[in-house]
Amino acid sequence: MKPEILPLSELEKLDDAEKIQTLQQYRAAYTIKDLSQAWNLSNPIQYYMWLKKHRIYEQIVRRSDKFEPSKEWKRIQETETREVERGRIRGLSADQFRYMLDTDSSGPELAHVFRRLADFLQNEKGQFRCRIELKAIAQQMNGDTSLEA
Repeated sequence: MKPEILPLSELEKLDDAEKIQTLQQYRAAYTIKDLSQAWNLSNPIQYYMWLKKHRIYEQIVRRSDKFEPSKEWKRIQETETREVERGRIRGLSADQFRYMLDTDSSGPELAHVFRRLADFLQNEKGQFRCRIELKAIAQQMNGDTSLEA
């Protein structure tokens, strides 16, 4: 049976150990989206921000929710293996790391990705090369069929 979700204001009144225990129970029974909706958060990213604000992020966030380069490396390697087989590109050696992001996302979604990447890089030694291109996507106005103004 799923535990009843306390209002966020009630959860904030608990001491840290109780908050952590309660949130761990919630995460076992509910998705982050479920919790965000129950607490009237505009998006799941605010859930993570709330955890950081209360300094319990590390105790709550599952390892699978954090940025893990090994998973990303495996995905890139699989993609590049297919490309190599087609003769398009040369693969990376096993001691190299590359993270690529090519997406159309909202600002808060990208900020979440950048925070996860920053958390990863915070403890990494060595040098990295980074190239970022960020541009706004033109939005269509009502009745306007053109892509850009």
